[in-house]
Amino acid sequence: MFRSPVQTMLAMVALACAITAVVVGLALREPYLGVDLRAGAAAASGEGVTVAHVTAGGPAAQAGLVAGDVLVALSPVSGGSGAGLRLPLRPVDLIEEPDALPTVTAMRGFFAEQGARHGLLSAGPVALEVRRGGETLRLVAEPAGHRPVGDLPWVFWTQLFVGFAAVVLGGWALSLRGSEPGVVCLALAGVALSLSASAAALYSTRELALPEALFARASAVNTLGSIGFGIAMICLFLLFPRRYLPRWVVGAVIAVFGTWMVLAVTRALEPVAMIIHIPVLVEMICILLAAGGQVWATRGDPHSRAALRWFGLSVLLGAGGFVGMVALPQALGLAPQMSQGHAFLLFLLIYVGLALGVARYRLFELERWAYDILFYAGGVAILLLLDAALIWAVALDQLPAFSLALMAVAFLYLPMRERLGRMLSSTPQLRTEELFDRIGAVILSPGGQSQSERMRQLLTDLFHPLHIAEAPGPVPVARLLDGGAVLEVPGVDQAPPLRLHWARRGKRLFSPRDVDRVRQILQMMTQAVERLRAYDAGAEEERRRINRDMHDNIGVQLLGALHSADPQRKDALIRQTLTDLREIVSSPAGEPVLLDDLLGDMRAEIADHLGAAGIALSWEAAPAPAQEVAPHVANSIRAILREAAGNVLRHADATAVTVRIGLALTGEGVLDRVILEVTDDGRGPARARAEEEGPGPGQTSEPASRRGSGNGLRNLRGRTEARGGQFAFGAGPGGQGARLRAVLLNEAVAPLREGLRDAGE
Repeated sequence: MFRSPVQTMLAMVALACAITAVVVGLALREPYLGVDLRAGAAAASGEGVTVAHVTAGGPAAQAGLVAGDVLVALSPVSGGSGAGLRLPLRPVDLIEEPDALPTVTAMRGFFAEQGARHGLLSAGPVALEVRRGGETLRLVAEPAGHRPVGDLPWVFWTQLFVGFAAVVLGGWALSLRGSEPGVVCLALAGVALSLSASAAALYSTRELALPEALFARASAVNTLGSIGFGIAMICLFLLFPRRYLPRWVVGAVIAVFGTWMVLAVTRALEPVAMIIHIPVLVEMICILLAAGGQVWATRGDPHSRAALRWFGLSVLLGAGGFVGMVALPQALGLAPQMSQGHAFLLFLLIYVGLALGVARYRLFELERWAYDILFYAGGVAILLLLDAALIWAVALDQLPAFSLALMAVAFLYLPMRERLGRMLSSTPQLRTEELFDRIGAVILSPGGQSQSERMRQLLTDLFHPLHIAEAPGPVPVARLLDGGAVLEVPGVDQAPPLRLHWARRGKRLFSPRDVDRVRQILQMMTQAVERLRAYDAGAEEERRRINRDMHDNIGVQLLGALHSADPQRKDALIRQTLTDLREIVSSPAGEPVLLDDLLGDMRAEIADHLGAAGIALSWEAAPAPAQEVAPHVANSIRAILREAAGNVLRHADATAVTVRIGLALTGEGVLDRVILEVTDDGRGPARARAEEEGPGPGQTSEPASRRGSGNGLRNLRGRTEARGGQFAFGAGPGGQGARLRAVLLNEAVAPLREGLRDAGE
């Protein structure tokens, strides 16, 4: 076995080309007169054959032979070798197939006469005994040494094409699934058919005669191919779609028909019917029985039934048609119902069925890429054949002939190959824009039922399944079941997992390519769901931030305005509140702020609020360096100081508040941490803690208007600890009053801090 599918395919193409080249070469070596002979009216008398056509300019035309003459005999020109020899011509000499003769002895006599006639035509000038009207004429012709390519009839090329296609298509399957016995049988059947058809093409389209040995061997090769084809097809249906009989049955078929084939090829049996017609008929009956056994064996397997229906029907029509039209009439002593050369076209039905089976039901498990191998190999074959035709027929030199052949393949065959490949193997496709729209519609559908319906519609538009149902259980990944009859699709978001039955409205199975397509779509959907959820989470987080900032910053501003008796101060506080509100909503990140300016503004604001309520403020702050603090740190400083002041105003009943601000710098003098501490001489933290943690057993919850500080403390703790800081709230020194302490990290120096730590390590 070859190492790769391409090597196997190219080897089979080379074999097909070699068989074709050998047969064409042998056909062109025949001596040539340029006549087309028919049995015609001469068949009634049993003597002579009718000249149906004479090629203009050919040897027979130059000798004076015309259409309508009756060619009676051939003889050497007087004085030549074999003087006195006369070889009569009879209608039986024109038979296409020597198997039509009754006995092997008659066949051997027929071959001997053909050989004598070929020897006479090859020796030089020949005398043609012609009956024209009521007189007999003697014409002298000089046969050409070889037959022109253009004189080979189309039925010759038809039989060669059948043999070529059989090898190539059988090799196509072998290159991809060569490990399966059924595929090996198909490839062997293709080689056997090629031998039979090519040998028949050589001798059935001869002009007058072939050498005795060549004719006898070609007839034996035809017999070998015919019986070998039957053996391979019987074994194929015993093994494919499934092996349903013991292995010894296949061995018995090979042994029995192989022995019969040896007897037939060696002409060991006298009656021709026993060596050709009867074996072929028996093989056809066995093919029917084997196919019938497959029908029974695959009764519960729709995949195998589908493959059997297409391929089996093609075999029965192709091989059965040939047997019924040619082999059976000859076995009964009757004339064939059609020309053997034309009847070989019936075998192409087998390989048409193979192609359709691959396209619709993945016959032999060949996938779309199998068509690429087939079509590229076809391009190589066309290139070689066209190159040979240009050299032989047009007499071009090798380089120009190869160049023209290469251009023809590149500009004509390859574009057609792409289109034909899409026609045979493509599945319904949505345009990219439509696919994205459908995926978006599925993800954005409100509710599970609507999303499930849109998911079903998307899969319907992609694959046109015969039926869609919800999967009975979880589906972890997209996968095939029942040999491709079912495609399982995992659920996405709120859409449940689904099962799709039979693609293209029941016309074909699902393939691994369909699975890959579903996985890609599911990946896009999953990413879209994750992004949608991330967006929703971001929007929710932004809503909470706005709510937190409004609580921590806006509340104390409004509370100061509420306690102020001065209308001008009240208006100023409300205007500042509106400014802060706009900043919270429109500029969540903010801008870096100079620490000195920030602390100065906060001191004035807090003193103003507390002073309006008659509470004294003591502000103790370390000298602030001329440095900026990160926007989040600035917001946290404002929120902590405002919330602390607000709690004092609402709950503490205090008379004095002390604010201490400490600063910690790095070794380079960069601000590292800000320490805030707010203490008061009020009633202590018991109420505030109760409000933060909620009422205990037996306790009564505070009114809604008094629960704000609990949320405020939680907000401050979360805001601080989320960025690596520390937060504490409890009783003041000596258990008197309350103390709030927060340590904030200046995020602007975080990269510097990590770099210094790494350097120290």
